[in-house]
Amino acid sequence: MPVTRYRFLDGMGDIVAEDDFTDHAEALEWAMADDGPEEEVQRVEYLGPEGDWRWAGALHD
Repeated sequence: MPVTRYRFLDGMGDIVAEDDFTDHAEALEWAMADDGPEEEVQRVEYLGPEGDWRWAGALHD
């Protein structure tokens, strides 16, 4: 199963964490998990096919 590189950024744009996930939902779920970095994470991005970072979605509904 292919994986995609995700990075999790704080309000200042600094990287809080970076990891590989199979899809956006898994990455966002990890960011919001009780033992995840949710308090610091303001933005989630993934590495696109052209090597550029792209927005993965909102952390809250």
